[in-house]
Amino acid sequence: MKSYSVQTQAYLGLHFYIGIGLLSFSWIANLLIEGARTHYLFFFIWLGYILTVDGLIVMRKGDSPLTRMGLTYLFLFLFSIPFWWLFEGINLRIQNWEYRGSHKFGPVSYFLFASLSFSTVIPAVLTTAEWVRQWRWVASLKKRKPFIIGSKKLVALLGLLCLVLLLSFPKVFYPLCWIFLFFLTEPLNAFLRKRSILFGDLQRGDWRGVVSLGIGVLICGLCWETWNWKSDPKWVYHIPYLGFFPVFEMPILGYLGYLPFALELFSFATLFWKGRLPIEL
Repeated sequence: MKSYSVQTQAYLGLHFYIGIGLLSFSWIANLLIEGARTHYLFFFIWLGYILTVDGLIVMRKGDSPLTRMGLTYLFLFLFSIPFWWLFEGINLRIQNWEYRGSHKFGPVSYFLFASLSFSTVIPAVLTTAEWVRQWRWVASLKKRKPFIIGSKKLVALLGLLCLVLLLSFPKVFYPLCWIFLFFLTEPLNAFLRKRSILFGDLQRGDWRGVVSLGIGVLICGLCWETWNWKSDPKWVYHIPYLGFFPVFEMPILGYLGYLPFALELFSFATLFWKGRLPIEL
């Protein structure tokens, strides 16, 4: 554990407790206030969560995504908006979820409130993944059995095939929504000499990034579904064949979709970030 000056300790404590306070206040308000209110509070619930987790990281290791990146951390929020709107576009075809209460908004206000909420997806998952990466047993996964796929073209074609099947036969191949983008972006990352999970980490036998992302996104996923419960507006799922035993609104097997989703989220952010994505996984 690093030692800090009195001024730095005060800063780190403020960083963490602002997040806890914002998260607690927004979550309780979302539960207690009647009527439509979640479109005002959802962003602040997640902002509080992000600050809290980032505070945990910086108190453990002396820096964090936010402290390293400063104002450029905001670009993670900006990247997140078109990233999630892409899935909203795909959902027009697969119809796996809908937003109850969206009729209360005009098209402009709906777009703005939705975009504000969508902006938290990438920073929440990546910050949580870096926190998980600090766990001792995760840090021990550096040298494991390599997973080698040699052909970048084959992986890109697989991504295109997944997308075609997804859009052509949505009731059968809808799970491919959560993996096709990973297969499309990973070859580009490798070609551009950016970090690649598939053609870099796993070929070296380094599973720390994959495990950190997987656990991190499951933590976020459980929070998403928890805070969606009893919200207004809220989303509900319509999942063919597998829509049984819901945990909150999400059928239990639906949580498995979060695992590949984290990989495509990281790969997408890596592709469009100038230079190396400053997330330590």
